[in-house]
Amino acid sequence: PLDDSSGTQLESGCAYGDIVTPGGFAPFAPHISEGIDAVAHNEFLCLSSDENGGADIITDKTAIIHGVGLTPLDVALMAERGASLIWSPRSNVSLYGDTAAIPLFAHLGVNVALGTDWIPSGSMNLLRELQCARDLNQLWGNALTTQQLWRMVTVNAAHAVGADGKLGLLASGH
Repeated sequence: PLDDSSGTQLESGCAYGDIVTPGGFAPFAPHISEGIDAVAHNEFLCLSSDENGGADIITDKTAIIHGVGLTPLDVALMAERGASLIWSPRSNVSLYGDTAAIPLFAHLGVNVALGTDWIPSGSMNLLRELQCARDLNQLWGNALTTQQLWRMVTVNAAHAVGADGKLGLLASGH
């Protein structure tokens, strides 16, 4: 959404170009804060406020893909606004040696969905991504329940993309 496909990377300020904003009431799933440095964090700052030339796009219709570079204050803002996170742990760990602080997201009430990233660094399917999430959870002292992990690939995923009225449950009409 930052018009940075030319390679523009900024540690501060929002002079990226024309920031893409979501239209209407459709879900919006941008890649934001994919990385562990100030550049990755600045992306969130420029997309969560109108300050410094930014555009505030973080709403209950936003599902941030990655979010590795977010701080606890950023996660709290997401929770306050009802935004979701789409988590791709295998790719995050492969590329950055770290991943989003999922126990914090869960503790603060952010809807977390689990998704695969591209094949060069991510899992080849959702079951392998779920296994990676489970392995990380063990490193976190099992901070997440098995039900929370299951919900990340069902109910939470459907909610993140605005399809929870039809997907994510084994129920009539879904």
